[in-house]
Amino acid sequence: MRAQLLARATLPSLWSLDRIPGAAAWLAHGVDGSLVVLDDSLAAVREIRLPGDWKGGHSVTPDLARFVASTPDRVVVLDADGTEAWSHPHVPWQAEEAGSSAVTAAGIWAVVRTAEGDRCVLLDAADGAPRVIRPVAPATIGSELIPHPDGVHLGLAASHADDAYRIFVLASAGSEEVAEVPPGESRVLTDIHASGLMMLTTPIEAGPLSLVRFPDGAVIAARPSEQVFPDPDEVFDIYAGFLRRDLVLAASSGERHVLFSVPDLRAVAEIEYPEDAPREWLVVRSDGIWLTADAESGTVCAWTLESVG
Repeated sequence: MRAQLLARATLPSLWSLDRIPGAAAWLAHGVDGSLVVLDDSLAAVREIRLPGDWKGGHSVTPDLARFVASTPDRVVVLDADGTEAWSHPHVPWQAEEAGSSAVTAAGIWAVVRTAEGDRCVLLDAADGAPRVIRPVAPATIGSELIPHPDGVHLGLAASHADDAYRIFVLASAGSEEVAEVPPGESRVLTDIHASGLMMLTTPIEAGPLSLVRFPDGAVIAARPSEQVFPDPDEVFDIYAGFLRRDLVLAASSGERHVLFSVPDLRAVAEIEYPEDAPREWLVVRSDGIWLTADAESGTVCAWTLESVG
């Protein structure tokens, strides 16, 4: 199936590229410390410089009015012009460790280090006051927070010193439990379905692309790489997302991008790109638009599925 190019842009070399939950926009983090909000034409609509000691994952509010930056020893909220609004200090991350953040209707969630261990904290968006504190164990090295559509729950994808990747589910109200879903599985949470009923996971190095039930992690469907890719050495990459309610778009280690049906994860079609299209990174949004990018050159392309007929 052919991809239709919507826009192309060249940015500074990229550290990360993400969708912005609740907004028709994208967040590009340059290795030079720039944090840029892009619209679907890939034009910059907001841009700030991160604090010089930035470290970890960053986020932006759905109205694009404030940025949330992670540093070694604090979470910092910046206004649209880069002015610091408030910060939340925490025990410093060490070496390669780093925190992350996400914005929800309940406030700003962040993964931080404390004297008692790692915590996922919900901070008041106005002044940074802690509203909810949830323990996360074992200690994390890196993490990503994915808001649930209900505005209450949150998915946490975390990496750990034992080389394992774990998935946790927590909530801002009700249960105080931080549940590992399912325990012992080394895989990455990449997206939560718009219905809130399913989560999408990708494997580390080898394993299936999976749809699992929210919140208990029961497997709905799993698609092994050998059923999809002709080369036995080609496996699923970590990049995948819900392109529509009925479609998943996932990447392989060979930079193939393949559509799968929901909920059975049947391979539907491989995406056909122009020869010069970047394919190293894949970022998927559930309204039918996705980005591909090359980190070093900073080349970013926005795509949708080509209309048939």
